[in-house]
Amino acid sequence: MPRSSVLLPVALALMGCCALAHAARPFVTDDARIVDPGGYQIESFIKHQRSVQENEFWFLPAWNPGSIVELTLGGFALRTAEEGSANAVIAQVKTLLRPLRTNDFGFAVTVGGLRQEPLGSAEGAWGPFINLISSLSAMDDAVVVHANVGLLDDRQSDVKRYTWGLGAEIATTARLWVIAETYNQEGDKPSTQVGLRYWVVPNRMQVDGTFGAQHSEPQNRSWISIGVRILF
Repeated sequence: MPRSSVLLPVALALMGCCALAHAARPFVTDDARIVDPGGYQIESFIKHQRSVQENEFWFLPAWNPGSIVELTLGGFALRTAEEGSANAVIAQVKTLLRPLRTNDFGFAVTVGGLRQEPLGSAEGAWGPFINLISSLSAMDDAVVVHANVGLLDDRQSDVKRYTWGLGAEIATTARLWVIAETYNQEGDKPSTQVGLRYWVVPNRMQVDGTFGAQHSEPQNRSWISIGVRILF
């Protein structure tokens, strides 16, 4: 697969990342939750590929204008030692179809676009996407599981790619959570990661980190990430 197309699933993943265009950091898999009405969220993290000299910087602000809709506009920059730089802009709308409640389930959907400026090229292209999201709460929210299926129109490569993700967050204390997930896009190998989320200020500021891996050709990839999430 061309290196430029690899950036697309990464960006999509974060999106909802979070909130990325998603479940909250450090998830790539999205969840059926959004920022509180009238509230704002900033998610940012650095990701370092250990098997290659590659670094990513992500910045994803989100806003709920006072309804069941969350708006995200952000992006990321990628720097490699051998291939140069690449950038992407992410625009996304996320809405709740069924709010997630304690010991219950919820549904959401995200639609948006990703404009990518690939490695070694000045030409960019918007790629629209849709992601269907479900979440299940158990044990009074001590365990929450998320599942995603989606479709990305990769116009950089002129290919439509199906995506999926499955993740779980598990409370160990009121402030410390363990996360684990696996996710993939059509034509690639699945990625997995595990991590920790810690609330420095409960429901206002968290720090997090992950370790992940992907068995791919011509070599396996592994990474670490460190991030922050602020709600206000």
